[in-house]
Amino acid sequence: MKIPKNMTEDEVIETITKVARNLAPKFVFASYDVDDIFQEAFIIGIEGIDKYDEKRPLSNFMFAHISNRLKNFKRNNYYRMDIGGAQKIQDTKKSLLEPMDIDSVYSVCLKDYTSNNVQIDEILSIIDKKLPAEYRRDFLKLKSNSPLPKGRKANIIKLIQGILDNEHEEG
Repeated sequence: MKIPKNMTEDEVIETITKVARNLAPKFVFASYDVDDIFQEAFIIGIEGIDKYDEKRPLSNFMFAHISNRLKNFKRNNYYRMDIGGAQKIQDTKKSLLEPMDIDSVYSVCLKDYTSNNVQIDEILSIIDKKLPAEYRRDFLKLKSNSPLPKGRKANIIKLIQGILDNEHEEG
């Protein structure tokens, strides 16, 4: 933990504790009580101290930082009954780096293909042969269900879709 130059460790912990205690009741939900949220807020504050800019007051920084992170925490951990597709929307918001399995790529890319017409190994072989070298690493990450940033995931899916569309037109 980086301690600001003009403060002691006790002052930093006191400020984080005060802000976390003030915010915790506002973010109580589901099975999380005030103490659970306070603990999350305190940990968020300790982690956030490294990003603190000493030109502004620590309490203002902590309020904004902890509040924003608690909003993310609540969004990522709040589940509700799926009424009108709400849970599906909630799941897509959950994380930008969520892994995507290769079967999801097929469902996006294979418009009129079915698993009966084209075997997965054949599809992977076609993609592997025609994919530009600079995208191979992202393709392998996608294939192994490893996390991949949203933009790069979209690019690789678009490339795969183009490869498969061209193969379908040729075949």
